[in-house]
Amino acid sequence: MKCNYTTLIAVLIFCSFFNIPKLTAQAKKQEILSKITAHRLEGKEKDSSYINLINALSRELRYSNYDSVKILSTEALDLSRKINYKQGQAKALLTASFSEIIACKDSKKTLDHIDQAIVLSTKIKADSTLISAYNIKAIYKTYVNDYEGAYEQYQNALLLCENNKHPLEETKLYSNLATLFSVLGDNDESIKIYIKALAITDRLEDKFWVGVVKSNLGFLYNKTHQFDKAITFLDESIQIFTEVDRKEWLAYAYLTKANILLNINETKEALRYLDLSKGLQKNLIDEKLKQDLLLGYTKYHQQINELEKSEQLAKEGYLSSIENQNQILIANFSEILYQLYKEKENQKEALFYLEEFKNITDSTALQSKQNALALLNAKTNFQKQQNDLKLENQRTIKQQKTYIIFSLFIVFLVILIAYYGYRNNNTITNLNHQLEEKTITLEKSEKTLKYANETQEKLFSIISHDLKSPINALKNLLLLIKNGDIEPKDFLNFVPKLYSDVDAMSFTLNNLLTWSKSQMNGFVNKPISFQIHEKVNSSIQLLQENANQKKITIINDVPTSAQIYCDVNQFNLIVRNLVTNGIKFTPTGGEIKIHASEKELFWEISIKDNGVGITPEVLKKLFKPDSALQSTYGTNKEKGTGLGLLLCKEMVEKNGGKIFVKSTNEEGSTFYFTMPKKLISNN
Repeated sequence: MKCNYTTLIAVLIFCSFFNIPKLTAQAKKQEILSKITAHRLEGKEKDSSYINLINALSRELRYSNYDSVKILSTEALDLSRKINYKQGQAKALLTASFSEIIACKDSKKTLDHIDQAIVLSTKIKADSTLISAYNIKAIYKTYVNDYEGAYEQYQNALLLCENNKHPLEETKLYSNLATLFSVLGDNDESIKIYIKALAITDRLEDKFWVGVVKSNLGFLYNKTHQFDKAITFLDESIQIFTEVDRKEWLAYAYLTKANILLNINETKEALRYLDLSKGLQKNLIDEKLKQDLLLGYTKYHQQINELEKSEQLAKEGYLSSIENQNQILIANFSEILYQLYKEKENQKEALFYLEEFKNITDSTALQSKQNALALLNAKTNFQKQQNDLKLENQRTIKQQKTYIIFSLFIVFLVILIAYYGYRNNNTITNLNHQLEEKTITLEKSEKTLKYANETQEKLFSIISHDLKSPINALKNLLLLIKNGDIEPKDFLNFVPKLYSDVDAMSFTLNNLLTWSKSQMNGFVNKPISFQIHEKVNSSIQLLQENANQKKITIINDVPTSAQIYCDVNQFNLIVRNLVTNGIKFTPTGGEIKIHASEKELFWEISIKDNGVGITPEVLKKLFKPDSALQSTYGTNKEKGTGLGLLLCKEMVEKNGGKIFVKSTNEEGSTFYFTMPKKLISNN
């Protein structure tokens, strides 16, 4: 599961829908442990009250000890199943799922467990647990960037709250829904929903949720530069979290307060709150919050001009963000590193981090627009559904009358059809046969169109991702020259890298154009007889510079007597693609050997490397159109698209040959393809 979301902790620390204790967290844990011990001494492990205690302890540990939560939830689930205690099963599944989400554990079963809890809660009509399940499912949907799905789950839960008058759950749901809008960048809408949630808290005895809403309002007012309001709400939430002993939320509030103070240049006070947050985070499992804290320290040291310390922290944060796949934090740390290296006049590093920052922010901006559009669509659809439900009662009587008339019409129509069917049986049979043929034709056309659309999307993806970065690099470099950030003479230092990027773009474009032509018009073959050895030498010369960069030796071991009958241009493109593939996935100092073996009717050409090899999973998908078009990276981060292999397959088969591969992971790969010795008859 990728933790690549906004710093708003309400997304990361949504509380599950169990009753919040009025005792302090530590006292509550001790009380539960004492009761569990008493039940065990009395031999009541299979009692529902014991299962409730295990679930309660698991819930108390959900922010601080993922492993313990996993063990306790498993125990509660097993015991509940033995005595058919569905409520216990549902709560155990939800606590385990929630803990997996906030700990960023990549569990494929998380969504399945949540859906099981929804089914169980629905069966026993446990509305409170069902609301919890919808809420946690919405959180999961948010984590996987399915914002439309998250919105629908929140609305499902809110409908239950309105029907059953659950103000506490309603407060939590509105808080989470507000957070969803904040994730999508609609801070104004988020503030409106939080204010609505704050009004509902007036009906609650539990002060904790007042603190939650106020802390998140403080966060949002900081984002919208309303710093006075932000500080007011944060101070009030800090006081509440201190009173109720909620360390995970207090750590978040301290960090948010520190960020506000950094924004208004109160660096000394900001450091104090950063240190307070750091002290509380030692016993928490929230890795995202710890990365946000590191970003806060990085900004602090940058503001007070301790640039070496800021650079050290920024590098640490950049690497950990890459490890956790947190795109927002990667962009934040990249921006700071760009500023620091620009200050040091280290143009090479500055250019690298500027490119990294712009790539992520451009991609994030596009994704945000798409997500906002999806959410707007969800809101529209949901509102339409609600309006339809309101009109349904008004239409009932009218629909009943219409149904009677329609039923009579159907009866008449059936009699009429039966009559004509009896008289025109042969005609109907022929028509049905024609209809079946047209249906089959339509289905084939649909599959063809679907494949064409998928191919188009993948081609645009290749153009967007594999061609965009080199072009952006050149653009940014020219921008630095234009702005006077580097001298024209220093431009020569970047020429080898630019040449490599442009060469890769040229090769990718050539493959794209060839592929597009084959999809639209098919390949036009002009086969002739020619010797393989000479053509292989020509291809090696074209690729020799790329091989030299990695000190890779390319050996032409093809017999000079080997002669085949095929399209020479397509043969050259096949060899160049396969050798390029070998160069990309062979480490420095490696070897690529091209050999040809004579068979009865054809020559079998092999291109063998001693590179990284191919895993069995990738090997199965290698020549399949639905999975081959995707970006890959070689041993030196060379980009590839998988398009070349598809071209090779089509061209080999078009010339009457076959292509296959043998590979051992970490030992190397050998690609084989055959070409006929002479013209092959199609009959």
